[in-house]
Amino acid sequence: MKKRKVKVDHTNIAITISLILLIYTLIAVGKADDWSTRNIYNIFYFFFLTFTILTFNAILFSKKRKFVPERLRKFIRVFIIVAYTTTYLILTTTFITTGQITRIQTILFLSNMNPLWMVAAVAAIVAILFLIFITIISKKTPVVDLKNKNRKKLKILFTINLVLLILTVAINFTILGIENKIVTDESLLISYQFEEPVLQEILNEDFTLKKPNIVFILLESISAERLGTYGYERNVSPNIDKLAEKSIVFENAFSTSTHSDYAQPGLLSSRYLFNSEYRNLFTDNNPKKFIWDIFKEDDYTTAYFSSQDDRWQGMNTYFNFTNLDIYSYSMTDGKTDYGSGFAKKDMDHKTATIAIDWLNKTKPTPFFLYLNFQATHNPMVYTKNFSVYKPDSSINPLSKRGAWVTNRYDNALTYVDAQVGKILNFLEENNLSDNTIIILTSDHGHDLENRHNFFGHGYSIYNEELIVPGIMFFPGVEPKIINERVSHTDFVPTLTDALGYPLPFQFQGEVMRENKPIYFVTQSHRYLIGMIHNDIKIIVDVHNELVEVYNLKNDPDELVKLNPEDYQDEILKLLFWHYCQKDYYEHDRWKNPQSNRCFLHNNLRHEWDQDILLSPLRNPWNFFRDLF
Repeated sequence: MKKRKVKVDHTNIAITISLILLIYTLIAVGKADDWSTRNIYNIFYFFFLTFTILTFNAILFSKKRKFVPERLRKFIRVFIIVAYTTTYLILTTTFITTGQITRIQTILFLSNMNPLWMVAAVAAIVAILFLIFITIISKKTPVVDLKNKNRKKLKILFTINLVLLILTVAINFTILGIENKIVTDESLLISYQFEEPVLQEILNEDFTLKKPNIVFILLESISAERLGTYGYERNVSPNIDKLAEKSIVFENAFSTSTHSDYAQPGLLSSRYLFNSEYRNLFTDNNPKKFIWDIFKEDDYTTAYFSSQDDRWQGMNTYFNFTNLDIYSYSMTDGKTDYGSGFAKKDMDHKTATIAIDWLNKTKPTPFFLYLNFQATHNPMVYTKNFSVYKPDSSINPLSKRGAWVTNRYDNALTYVDAQVGKILNFLEENNLSDNTIIILTSDHGHDLENRHNFFGHGYSIYNEELIVPGIMFFPGVEPKIINERVSHTDFVPTLTDALGYPLPFQFQGEVMRENKPIYFVTQSHRYLIGMIHNDIKIIVDVHNELVEVYNLKNDPDELVKLNPEDYQDEILKLLFWHYCQKDYYEHDRWKNPQSNRCFLHNNLRHEWDQDILLSPLRNPWNFFRDLF
């Protein structure tokens, strides 16, 4: 006996799919654990939107049309249902893991800078889902045409739902005000006037060394609050804390980004790395000069030793290693200890050993040494003898939350601190400490407390992900604690200027200034820009055009959102900075001799005005001294 196919009419399909997508949306919001007013509003909005689209589709194609062939009519009807449903499911699935729907930027980030492969993969997934839905809807459940009576009911449902959709949008604009639109009109931004910057820079006689050695240590994913010198109760950083006791310590050092591929190159070249609305693919030949270039040009011996895979997100295509005598990263010898893809890493104790061997063999003087330790990055790998705090399960630390995650992180940090100790001991034992500047910081922070519903780093620009250790040891300079906020983008210029070198036009940073606006950005899964000035912090979600404002003096944990309408000047200042950064790269402004307000207020420079813009050699020590 031949099986009879089940027939489902247009109305049932519209109702069924709308309810399924509603349930999936509820699951997605629950998984993201973000029951904010915005998401609750979106639940209603997208349900009404879905039902409106599907019922309108049913009304259009539930009746034969004289000028539309029957096969084409049925195909279009099914195509709209399948296309909308597939898109909705993909975007909502992405929301579960990233906190926002899929965007081009997300695809670029997940592709590890291989967008063609990612696009091909996404296209394949969409095609498979599309074929499945076409088969189910078109073949398994053929849709019958509606009778006039049923079409009338469908029109009534559509009309009611359309009214609800319009009311939902109206309620948002008139009552909820979820959509705080940011300024996008470039003419308004350009016309905005800034106060002129104020500088106080004089020479400090305490620092008199000529051509000292430089050791620059970059840690990974370490917030300042995780070190003993910044108040952490566990003894996880004894060597770093000992270094801090004789150094200048910055209590409020801010990274320029919360993910490595922007934070690290930006720190080492004194630049902001975002140059488009999507991602920096590191394919443009933008002007850049690295810290090791400064010293190599003054006949230093230069070396770079890193446990990191510099291919991550294409960083290796941004770095210029021409002026490095030794460049060594995890893939240099083809052997790595852990990781996969473009995240294959070496154990940090091996990196420290290689660096010390290089110092022993070459005995370079003066030398510039760069070190990058990686153990504190997920999956937090260390040798067994550093498994002090337990439990410290080997499960992916991002997959679960609990005390053992902190234990594992602290064990990794203790391991990293021991490697820093090896370098410091070598300098001491070889009588190099009195002639060596040591800079220690981290590329960005890492939140283990899930304080803003973001666990880890790269998802937000709240202070727990931005404030990093900032320790500068200068032989002969009195130890100091600096509370003034400073930016990573000014670390290399400050060091460069302190040693008497002119600042190259490629630097976007400058000598550290008091009360200078601090800017930062993230373009990982999200696209956020931020600024701190006069204790006011502004965060703009560029994708969703939302603004958050906090008063850090009264609310250092960023828990109480202020009314953005009361801080329009600050918001415009951040948006102007954002506009200038994009404009600089989009129009190759470093080659353009035409005057541009961005150059005056964003510390951007031309190739041709190097000599004009560089003032006589300055020394930033008054910045430190004036604070005491």
